[in-house]
Amino acid sequence: MHGAQVQITVGTLMLDLVASAFLGLGLIVAASPLALYWWIHGDYDRYIWIISGPAPFSHFGGGPFQAAMGIGLLALGALLLGIGIALKWLVVRRQDAEIVL
Repeated sequence: MHGAQVQITVGTLMLDLVASAFLGLGLIVAASPLALYWWIHGDYDRYIWIISGPAPFSHFGGGPFQAAMGIGLLALGALLLGIGIALKWLVVRRQDAEIVL
């Protein structure tokens, strides 16, 4: 008897693709507060240009707005990562159920 074969359906592949997209977006969104902070505070002239712009850019100079935006982005990143991990777990469960001996 040869090893077990796994039949992967198109639905499982699509679910895996969606899960990977959620994981990728989650990582990008979770890292974006650091990138945003660097973009705002990286150069004094750019900082002045940003905070003298129209709303919501004029609020970027304030700590409470930056903290709220950072926490919001981290929460969104955690949510996307959680969805991606749950979908990956579902893909693994579906593949385990499709093993043909």
